[in-house]
Amino acid sequence: MADRFNCYPLMQFAGTVAACMDFPLPEQYAPPVDWVVTLMKEKLGGPADRLVLYHADAIGNFLFSQYPEYFAPVQRHFPISVPFVSTIESVTPVAHASMYTGMSPDGHGIKTYTRPVLTCDTLYDRLIAAGKKPCICATAGGTFHHIFNERPMEYVKGINGTEVLAKTLELIEEDKYDVISIHDCDYDDAAHAYGPESKEAKNALSLMCERFDAMAEKIKEIYAPRGHKTLLTFSPDHGQHATLSGKGTHGSTCMEDMNILHFFAAL
Repeated sequence: MADRFNCYPLMQFAGTVAACMDFPLPEQYAPPVDWVVTLMKEKLGGPADRLVLYHADAIGNFLFSQYPEYFAPVQRHFPISVPFVSTIESVTPVAHASMYTGMSPDGHGIKTYTRPVLTCDTLYDRLIAAGKKPCICATAGGTFHHIFNERPMEYVKGINGTEVLAKTLELIEEDKYDVISIHDCDYDDAAHAYGPESKEAKNALSLMCERFDAMAEKIKEIYAPRGHKTLLTFSPDHGQHATLSGKGTHGSTCMEDMNILHFFAAL
């Protein structure tokens, strides 16, 4: 069988997580993946009142296929995986803009690796307008702190994935945000420098999965006893492939760059 793209475009992400909260979005947003919404609300016993959205940068579908043992700390929390396909170009600003606007690159305007502040409507804008409190926790200087900037919401910065995790755990402990978006770039950085299957990249991947596990356990410790219904996702933006030099890159339409898996859990 020939290689093929996964079936769900990334622009369906915003609609899917919003629908899990029974949170209406304007018609310009791509529709939700309905079966995911139905299953998550069944498992939650109703709509979610907390979203924790973990974006592991550059984790391609092929890594799950080739190194499933690395993902054991992640998969222990998740009942389902969803095959998403990245944007063209398959780079972080384009992909995350589509994820949070529900639009194609032609719609939101970021088509290459540029990081302007988005002036179009985003999921964050909808949440803020409805009186909800979103928060971004990401590496300082990263894409999330550029393209989603200049909104009346909380922006938390860390120097690397370890510090981003520590700050995320503090945010969960505070329990004052309806939505927390986390962006962890450590695997992407290592894969660019040493190759997507190098020991350095695989070490970064392993540490990311362990950090995710700690975050999920904190949600169970803090949110669950307080009666919160939490939708937790593990949601990469694109994958990465090796160049002839052995280092990693992305932005092409090859399967390694385009095909990604998202995991959804009800906690």
